[in-house]
Amino acid sequence: MYAQTLSNDLKSLLNNTLFSDIKIKGNDGVEINAHRVILAVRSEVFKRMLLNGMKESTQEVIEFPKFSSGILHIILEYLYTGRVTEQTLTIEVVAEGFHGADYFLLEQLKHQIIEFFKNHLKNNNENKINLSAKVLSRLLECMESTNNEFVDVLHDSIKSYPLKSIEYSNLNDKALEYILSNTKREEKPKIFSISEYDLFHYIILWAANEISEAALSFYKSCLPSSETIKSLDRNNNSSLIDIHNIQDLTKYQTTMMKKTSSLLNHVKLEQIHPFIISNIIEPFNGLIDSKTLISIYRKQALLAGKHICLNDIPFQWDDNARGSNMYLNNMSVIVSNSPTHEWIRTTVPISGQDLFEWDIVVEVICVHFWVGICTIKGYNVDYNSWLGKQEYGWVFGSNRVICYNTQEENGPYTNKYGIEFKENDIITVHLDMRGRTCSFSINGKRYPVAFCNLPDEIYPAVSLRAPGRARIEPHQ
Repeated sequence: MYAQTLSNDLKSLLNNTLFSDIKIKGNDGVEINAHRVILAVRSEVFKRMLLNGMKESTQEVIEFPKFSSGILHIILEYLYTGRVTEQTLTIEVVAEGFHGADYFLLEQLKHQIIEFFKNHLKNNNENKINLSAKVLSRLLECMESTNNEFVDVLHDSIKSYPLKSIEYSNLNDKALEYILSNTKREEKPKIFSISEYDLFHYIILWAANEISEAALSFYKSCLPSSETIKSLDRNNNSSLIDIHNIQDLTKYQTTMMKKTSSLLNHVKLEQIHPFIISNIIEPFNGLIDSKTLISIYRKQALLAGKHICLNDIPFQWDDNARGSNMYLNNMSVIVSNSPTHEWIRTTVPISGQDLFEWDIVVEVICVHFWVGICTIKGYNVDYNSWLGKQEYGWVFGSNRVICYNTQEENGPYTNKYGIEFKENDIITVHLDMRGRTCSFSINGKRYPVAFCNLPDEIYPAVSLRAPGRARIEPHQ
């Protein structure tokens, strides 16, 4: 009670002319009455200014052109009372407040601001991903260094969502560059649960939005979505981009190149299908320079000889589409803690008319380790089950059988296929979407078609029980 009373009494002195002997002025021209002795005792920064012969030691008004009076009021309230109230600290100024706390070397205030932000996210129903993106943009605009806990908190909050869920206007260039360069691709976090073309598409539309609404409208009108691309006729060799206004393309070209050049370095363009590169990306003259295009085509030509599918599918497990007793070690490794079989699928579905191949590495074997595929269209799926008994699941088991829609929890296992596989074996799935068939290889030895008449949208999947552990990766 006494501490609370003391805090309130000291707060009453803030911006009070009683015994005030100095004014703190923000970049908006507003002055705040303060007391030298309190500032010097509570802040090393003010102590150096006021007691070490610096020019501020003789000034009646100290100006801080980096900060508004509202941010300075946050700093002073903390110095006077040891805390800051929600009447002073709001979500709209949380980034600038953290910058001020960092400038004045107030570590405890920085922690208070971070906790305030976390509690705000927890207790409010607003769009959390867009709020985090907006705050990150403001923070990186304010601060030169990104090496601080608040940036880490914001980044962790953002990377748990798909990038495409962030509205373009909520990310400035510094924030988008930071996200793309600091999210480790090998760990495959949620933010990269999109294809390389979708990442390209997002960057282009983000840059257009930075220019103007008209630029965004133009690029939206002639840059197809990935959903549209799936339905395109790939036997048509003509350009499929409708650049209906060459003057607009020329008008925006230089600015778009400047805004996207560094960002597009984070897109693995060679993993985008050559059809899309040549018919959709290349016609946007200048977005990708000619040397880069030649390099992309060269890589794709070399990969084609190895029969690697260039269909831009990120093979990573979906943490929101798994059994309740399974957990992700990272986005490519799933571990089961379940006494019975549960299953998981990937984040992005496969469709179109091409051949898709991926590997499942048996990192830890379990009783009947199942590798396969599934669909979810039109089904109320149950992830806490054995995938082989479901109408939406097709699986190949370590006991050398294939199962589909058995309607039985444990078989019957009558359809013999391939050979038994064991720990450390690599199971390759060959999915031919043109013929709607699926076959499997074990350690490089391929077996006949296992499943036919598959639906038009498929997800890679595995069905495991404890202590099963499976890693998914592109087939090399």
